Amino acid sequence: MTSQALVTMLGLGMAVKEAVRAGFDRTVSFRATLPLRVDEVTEQWLGDSLGLPPGVITSVRVVDHHSGTAARARVAVKSESADIPPHLFVKLPPRNYLQHVLMNIFRLGTREVLAYNALGEDPPVRVPRCYAAKSDELRKRNVLVLEDLSETAEFRTVIDTVTGAEAEAVVDALADLHGRFWGTDRFAADLRPLAQRSAAEIRIGDIIRRQFLAEITGHTSDLISEETKKQCRVFYERSADIDAFWASQPQTLIHGDPHLGNLFFEGATPGFLDWQIATAGAGIRDIAYFATASVAPELLRTIERDLVARYTAALTAAGIDVDGERMWTLYRAAVTEFFLAAVCTAEAGERMQPLDVSRVGVERAVASVSVHDSFTVLADLIDGKSG
Repeated sequence: MTSQALVTMLGLGMAVKEAVRAGFDRTVSFRATLPLRVDEVTEQWLGDSLGLPPGVITSVRVVDHHSGTAARARVAVKSESADIPPHLFVKLPPRNYLQHVLMNIFRLGTREVLAYNALGEDPPVRVPRCYAAKSDELRKRNVLVLEDLSETAEFRTVIDTVTGAEAEAVVDALADLHGRFWGTDRFAADLRPLAQRSAAEIRIGDIIRRQFLAEITGHTSDLISEETKKQCRVFYERSADIDAFWASQPQTLIHGDPHLGNLFFEGATPGFLDWQIATAGAGIRDIAYFATASVAPELLRTIERDLVARYTAALTAAGIDVDGERMWTLYRAAVTEFFLAAVCTAEAGERMQPLDVSRVGVERAVASVSVHDSFTVLADLIDGKSG
C-alpha cells in the first residue's frame, strides 16, 4: 500500500469516526456539558457560563435563529446584573448533520473558540465582545456567547463592495492583527492547534477539492476558462507543496476567510466575524482574500498595489522587516486562495451560499487570477523559481 493510499484510508477513517461522534452526540445527550440546540441555552446554563450566581439570569428567550456552518441565535436576556446586555448572540453546532460532521473534521468550532481566546480582552481588531467561549472535547461541541451587533453594526454580503477608504481601513486592521501575532511563540504553546493539521485532515481536504475542481460543472462554470480550470487542479495535485511553501513564510494569526460577509462596519471602523478558519499563516493571504472577495474588480485594479504597499508600511512601522516587492509577488499568488473558496462554494450549490452570491464571488476571483496570472506565480513560487 502506498503512503498516499494509507493517508486516504486514515482520512476516510477519521471522517467515519467524526460521523459516528456527531450521530452519537445528536441522539444521546447524557452528561453533555454544553448545549447542542438553542432551546438548551437555559437561564441556569447561561448564568453558569457567564460566571454569575444562580438566579441572576431570570429569562432567556430566542428572538431569531438560523443555521449554516454553525447554528446562530439572537437571544433576549433578562437579568439582575447591569453588566449583562438585553440581547446576546449565541453560536452552537450546526443543525444539519453533514455540516456537523464537517465542523468536527476541520475543527471549525474549536478554531473559533481558540481565536477568541487568543484575541483576549484587548483585541487588536474590532470583534464582537466574547462573554463565553466553551469547548467539550469529548463531544466536539463548541459554544460562543457574543455581543449582539444587530442594532449597532452594518452588515453586507459578497454582492456588495467596499469603498477605497473602507478597503484601506480593513487593510490597516489586518496589519494590526498580524503585527500583534507576527512570529509569536504561542503557536508552539496554547495556539498550537491553529498551527497544525493532521495528515488525515489534509487528505480529506484534498478529496473534497478533487470532487469540486476536477470537473467544474456548476452554475459558474461558464465564467471560468478551460485553461484556468486545468490550472486550479494544482490545489489537490500539489497541495503538499503549496502548504509547505506558505508554511515557510513568516507566520502570524490570520482570519482565513475575511470576505465582506464576515465583516461588519460601525461607521468607518471595520470588524471581523466568524473565525472558524483562523489559523497560523502568511498575513498577505488575508489581504489578498479580502481584496479579491470584497472590492469590485474595476476599483480593485486601481488600488490593490497601494493596498499592499500600505500593508507593508504598517508592518514596517510596527518593527517587522518585510520587503515590498516580495509582498506584492506573494499577494499575486495568494489571490488563488479566494478562487479556491469561491469555486468550491459555487460547486456546492445553494447548500453553502445563495447562487447570486456565489456567482459574484467567482466573477471577482476569476478577474483577479486572470489579471495577475496567479496560478503561474504560485507555481513559480512553489518550484523555487521566484525569489
